[in-house]
Amino acid sequence: MRFKGKVAVWWYLIIAALNAVLVWMIVKYGLHYISYFYILPAGLLDLYLIPVCFANYVEIDKKKLFIRFGISKEELLIEDITAMHRADRLTLSYCASTDVVLLGTRNKKNVVVSLKDNQAFMDALLKANKKIKRYI
Repeated sequence: MRFKGKVAVWWYLIIAALNAVLVWMIVKYGLHYISYFYILPAGLLDLYLIPVCFANYVEIDKKKLFIRFGISKEELLIEDITAMHRADRLTLSYCASTDVVLLGTRNKKNVVVSLKDNQAFMDALLKANKKIKRYI
């Protein structure tokens, strides 16, 4: 079962603002050496931000959880997940939204996902592993 990731409006605004400033600097200064101090970091940020808009999902298989967030991929065994709860924190905004699900695992690795339908994801995960503790 596949769950589509959520991308908040502010994520798109950051991409637009970042690239608008980049274009403005190129127009104003040309490809002068001073603008390289902005072009390189902006390009690296674009490599992180833009793919998230297109490849952002979580897939539940019989035994594994596949997470795709932009250029990063993660696999978890469903039996290793011990706890989950929803959170709405600004400090977790690197997930492209502040409405997230936190997953705790046996090896103390925490995974954060942000999905369009967090509730259905949590229900499907509980169906796959009944030992998961669900916190409010």
